[in-house]
Amino acid sequence: MIPQISYTLNKVLTAVARQHVIKEGLSDADLAGYELSPAERTALKDGDITGRYHLGANPYLIRRVFRAR
Repeated sequence: MIPQISYTLNKVLTAVARQHVIKEGLSDADLAGYELSPAERTALKDGDITGRYHLGANPYLIRRVFRAR
């Protein structure tokens, strides 16, 4: 099953991808100003790539922003 797309989650990832940096996880500063659910916030901060995908993050953006473990 394909997860439902999360506009806000992908908006955060797009903003970080435009910085052209690879990260392990996002900081509170990266997430400031976005209305994210607690699950989305946790997945972005702790490196849960599978969780990000299941919450609706675009796989291309996940790969652009986060370092593979």
